[in-house]
Amino acid sequence: MFVSVILQALLDVSKDIITKRDEVDKNSAKAWFFSSVGVTCENFESVCDMAGVNPERTRTFAYKVINADNKFFLRKRIRNVLRGEDE
Repeated sequence: MFVSVILQALLDVSKDIITKRDEVDKNSAKAWFFSSVGVTCENFESVCDMAGVNPERTRTFAYKVINADNKFFLRKRIRNVLRGEDE
């Protein structure tokens, strides 16, 4: 379940902004990944711990996703994993 939270945040942080809601989701996900202090940071680190992933490596990966040239492909793969279609 907690891996799904991280994957959804990756989708949110990499989405194109079309609506105001997209902008809010993207900014919230970015803050969740990259906050270094406070409740948001603690929540991110707790979710990573429960998902069994390293928080720093997850942040690094999120940064790479944000700056990737192939966002369409990455987002498609993430959606397939969330749907259970990538087994």
